[in-house]
Amino acid sequence: MKTRTCFSILFLCIPLLIAGSAAAGDDDSKGAETIILEGGSTGSVTFPHGRHQGIFVDCKPCHDLFGKAAMAIERLKSEGKLPKKEVMDMCKNCHKEMIAQGKKTGPTSCKDCHKK
Repeated sequence: MKTRTCFSILFLCIPLLIAGSAAAGDDDSKGAETIILEGGSTGSVTFPHGRHQGIFVDCKPCHDLFGKAAMAIERLKSEGKLPKKEVMDMCKNCHKEMIAQGKKTGPTSCKDCHKK
């Protein structure tokens, strides 16, 4: 009887454990809440990654340009595979499009992004 009860509890708990570990994996796959990007001589850029994830459903526009791995932008820049200012231009253009649509958005001026 005790063995049967233990097996019953085990079979009930396994799906919960699997669901819990899958949910934890989802949180890890979202990346950092905030990412600091090297901004050259004008200073680093603090990118609110988590805020952007809450606004946009599709990650492809950004992550087609660079991968999801940590330090992907810096690696691609150092390998010469990501043209200078391409990420900046993408961000700035998106913010300007949102302004044109009358939506609240992030900064578009150099000093509002780059901080020394």
